[in-house]
Amino acid sequence: MMKRYIYHILVIALVLLVTSCDEKEDWEQINSSTMEVSGEYWVKYDHHVYGEDAFGVGYTKIIISNTAADNGTEIWLSDEGNFWDYKVKIPTNVEDLTFGSDQVVTNIVDGYDIQVRVSNGKIIPDAVSNLASGVTADSIYFEVWFEDLEGSTGIENDTLFVSGFRKTGFLEDEH
Repeated sequence: MMKRYIYHILVIALVLLVTSCDEKEDWEQINSSTMEVSGEYWVKYDHHVYGEDAFGVGYTKIIISNTAADNGTEIWLSDEGNFWDYKVKIPTNVEDLTFGSDQVVTNIVDGYDIQVRVSNGKIIPDAVSNLASGVTADSIYFEVWFEDLEGSTGIENDTLFVSGFRKTGFLEDEH
């Protein structure tokens, strides 16, 4: 009985060994149509009157990602609740590394359906080199208007200036 048990174990091990050694088919990596602008970024929100980091939150994380359409003309921009709690779908031009428009869109965060405008967005490759890790990273800039920003600043049609850099993967660069 014990010999039969050992025999079955050896047969199973041999089958697993043989099948795991088979050459796998070459796989093709499929990239999204917006991968040049997509990613995780560390940004700060500046103000034309109240100055740099006007709300005193420092650098916060935002995410730019592809939409389900994967058509290369629109992206999701979200701060995942790190600052103003917004997620909006906005136009992009991947060739020019630009995004945003003069159009107002509705925030899709549940329970916070304010209007948002993201404009003058630009990714500049390898433009930031003063990071703690010593590596260079892509720079990001855009302007954002929130429907309820005037309540915080007292300025009608107020805009924040957002700037920062793409995540490098080095912990010392995260804020």
